[in-house]
Amino acid sequence: MKRYLSQVSSFLLYAGLLTSVGLTIWVLLRTDVYRRETEIVFGQSSEVQWRASQSRDKVARIVGYLNIAVQTGQRDPRLLTEIRMLRFNLKSLAALEYAKDFMPPNDPNGLDRSIGLLDTVVLPNVLAQTNYNEVLHDVALIDLYLAGLLGATVDHSQAISATTRIGIDAARNRLTFFAALSVIILSAIAIYQHNRDKSREDQHIRSFSLLFAHMTRTRIAALRLFLTYIDGKVQPSAEMTEAALATILELDSINEGLMLIGHRRSDARSMPLGDVVAEIAGKNKQTLIIRASEEALAIRVPAAQFHLLIDELVRNAINAIPASKQPQITIGADIHRTFMGAARLVLAVKDNGKGMSAGLLAKAREPFFSTKAGVHVGLGLTNSVELVKSMGGKLQIQSTPCVGTEVRIFYPI
Repeated sequence: MKRYLSQVSSFLLYAGLLTSVGLTIWVLLRTDVYRRETEIVFGQSSEVQWRASQSRDKVARIVGYLNIAVQTGQRDPRLLTEIRMLRFNLKSLAALEYAKDFMPPNDPNGLDRSIGLLDTVVLPNVLAQTNYNEVLHDVALIDLYLAGLLGATVDHSQAISATTRIGIDAARNRLTFFAALSVIILSAIAIYQHNRDKSREDQHIRSFSLLFAHMTRTRIAALRLFLTYIDGKVQPSAEMTEAALATILELDSINEGLMLIGHRRSDARSMPLGDVVAEIAGKNKQTLIIRASEEALAIRVPAAQFHLLIDELVRNAINAIPASKQPQITIGADIHRTFMGAARLVLAVKDNGKGMSAGLLAKAREPFFSTKAGVHVGLGLTNSVELVKSMGGKLQIQSTPCVGTEVRIFYPI
């Protein structure tokens, strides 16, 4: 249950970080899209303002020429040109798809009505040189509409400008919030990982302390018994002497293990699995076949613990293969992932040696048991199982007589 809660907490932290980063990127993209859309609207507003201003200039000239015509009774030849230019400008303005967005809200059809006045009143009367006063009145109406159009366009631009500033400020605030949230989540992940690594390290140290304390206590008791027997001034048998020497070798092996852990802890708490495997392979004359993925070899593991485990399994395999015609020891490693995303390292040491029966396999779980006495004194399968458990993993053994043995270690990463 505790491990499950740890996985859920880790998942939630990383999910929160990914969500925060995703939202930050989304805010950046949306801000850029909003900025471009605003630039487009400003461009459209400028186009409408320019065409409306040009049209008002034409209206001013038309009014001047009409006043001259009223006073002199003569029509200036440029009057018709200005009217046609005004009509062209108004038609061009009406042809803009976005022009309706800038029309005065109280007179949305004023542009079409102004073009209609030019076509039905202004231009026919000027051509007939009659009713100049009526023409002046209608031209004044057109000018009034254009003034309203310019005012509405300016108001629209100012509103967009204000909205843009508000939107950019809001986006900046959201960006700052999500960036700060990302920093907080990153800090939480760093603290969580540090505490988890520290907890694992402490757990490993406790496990090793209890493991080696138990291993040394039983052998010290055996040596004490042997010394008591000697104090009786009775010559010990060769078997007892041999057993005492074996016990001393076992204690020396335990001390070497403790020194190895001490040196490993002073150098580095973890190292890539590939380095651990390469170091063990280099110390053994037998040819080891390594079949491991690059991803698995790059995983950092507790160096001392994995060195002891792999060394124990390889030495056991070496003891099992001399009788094989084509002896072979294989070290395999791969990464397995569940559908929930949890990953674990699967490390396997396999040989094609003599294998073990069910009874022999049960006996092999005794501490420091060896099927080839005097050749190898190691952790033993029982202690190997306990060591793997202390790291949060598990160890499985499959063995068939005359076929071989495979030991698999499952280590969460």
